[in-house]
Amino acid sequence: MDIVSLGNLFKARRSIRKWKDTPVPESLLAKAIEVAEWSPNSGGKQTYHCYVISNRDKIEAIYRAVQDVTDYLAGLCKSAEDRTSVERWQKNSGFFVKAPVLIAVSVGVYQNVSDKLQAENMDDARVCEINRCRQLASSRVQTVGAFVSHLLLALQVLGLGAVWMVGPTQAKSAVEKIIGINEQEDFVALIPVGYPDESPAAPPRKPVEELITFLR
Repeated sequence: MDIVSLGNLFKARRSIRKWKDTPVPESLLAKAIEVAEWSPNSGGKQTYHCYVISNRDKIEAIYRAVQDVTDYLAGLCKSAEDRTSVERWQKNSGFFVKAPVLIAVSVGVYQNVSDKLQAENMDDARVCEINRCRQLASSRVQTVGAFVSHLLLALQVLGLGAVWMVGPTQAKSAVEKIIGINEQEDFVALIPVGYPDESPAAPPRKPVEELITFLR
């Protein structure tokens, strides 16, 4: 594949929020995950796991858990100026319930040498600051970000539409209980999947010049 073809694939992908009722074969989802597992990951440990959920009772239970937290947070809004946007978010945050399939992604713990040294010395003020900076770009962020990005592109090639959601993690404990995620993993992403029933326009992108600083 040349860079033009690769660029066209990237540009064709959309975040899809409306799907047809057509069931999605498990074999397609498995193939997408198989391809995506070649993404970069910390220490080569592949600490992520995918829970593929087509059971309607579980999907609706996840929706209720997420909506419960959304409604609670919306009730905390004190600004009349923000009310319209809060109500819109409250109404739309559970759109994933209409997807034929959800892929819940969890991630386990991976510690490299630096992580272990930090964990053992958190009584040191300098180590605490190092750790704070490290958490902004942790191994988990790297691993999950790369995997989900690859997964979205694989789903695109297979004719499926998906969107990467982190909002549902606001109901993390409840969702983990519904899915059956063990204590050694953390639920970090929800990806609703199905055959697209919309064709969103391409969103604008910044000129590349705004994204690059060459230090010569």
